[in-house]
Amino acid sequence: MKKTGIVYATKTKHSEKLAKAIGSALDVKPQNIDSRPRFTGVDLLFIVGGIYGGESNEKLVEYVKSIDPAATKAVALVTNCASGRQKQLSVRRILEGNGVQVVDEFVCKGAILFVALRHPDKKDLANAVDFTKTVIGTSMEH
Repeated sequence: MKKTGIVYATKTKHSEKLAKAIGSALDVKPQNIDSRPRFTGVDLLFIVGGIYGGESNEKLVEYVKSIDPAATKAVALVTNCASGRQKQLSVRRILEGNGVQVVDEFVCKGAILFVALRHPDKKDLANAVDFTKTVIGTSMEH
């Protein structure tokens, strides 16, 4: 079995909700980036975060700068945003620029003000879990 980790950054608890659903399904404890978790020998790290005002969570952006490519072979991103379509481009650029492979990204709706208030909902959580299982299965084949 490959070693898997989960980190998240959250302002609204939506990313935490996604991280906990993924962690429960994978039997891996998600860690808030506020605790500055460090990983060694991780085959696949799931990074869960949201988009705020069109940009990735600034704390998440700072955290990913510290990820050691020698300690983390690959990353998969799990993103929530009001549109349900926007990706973590700045996070991806930093990771890839530092030599960390980004294998895939899942994006779902996240509530903001009065938009999409119930998201991420049960279906979003189930889809995020399905995504993580697919990514793990695909990464284990290589």
